[in-house]
Amino acid sequence: MRESLGSPKKRINNLRVHLINPSDTAFGTAVITPRWLFVLAAATPDEFGDPVLCDETLEPLDVATIAAGDIVGIGIHTGNALRGYAIGRLMKERGAFVVFGGVHPTLCPEEAFERGAADCAIRGDGDIAWGQALRDHLRGAGRRVYEGGGLMPISLKWPAGICWTRPNTCGDRSKPFADARNIARSAPCGGPTANVRAEGLRTR
Repeated sequence: MRESLGSPKKRINNLRVHLINPSDTAFGTAVITPRWLFVLAAATPDEFGDPVLCDETLEPLDVATIAAGDIVGIGIHTGNALRGYAIGRLMKERGAFVVFGGVHPTLCPEEAFERGAADCAIRGDGDIAWGQALRDHLRGAGRRVYEGGGLMPISLKWPAGICWTRPNTCGDRSKPFADARNIARSAPCGGPTANVRAEGLRTR
């Protein structure tokens, strides 16, 4: 689905912002509504105009809609990371500025650069850092990784020695899983009981 929200706003030099929810399969109907698309659309500064939204669970991305100089935000979890990286590489080839965010880049930000041709990655709550990342890019002062907040590191050692950081906003470091909202934010593939390979969380 490609949608531009609200009334048209004055855009900067015809630059357009695209927000993409990747999927290998288009079902033609919503399966799980990607709420983040609308959260980031609302967090996009007015001077960038109304973002164009694409949910690939509804219909595949039309690559021809992306022009050189556009900004493309791609939100991924572990399950759709590979499709997201493929889109990132395509967008980079078309001359777009590529930003990755979501659960997977929060846990493995370097992978977005290695496999998705990212220009920058946002960890944590994207709506907090999104606007700053866009404005910094226009000023030529963009950072590689932005911290969106909501992440107070608590190192958890998995059996194979994997270090997984969790947010904890309740202030009690002895109870890192007390806040269900934080678990949903940070857990790949459904949480700490997910079947994660012992080698780690990186995609293959």
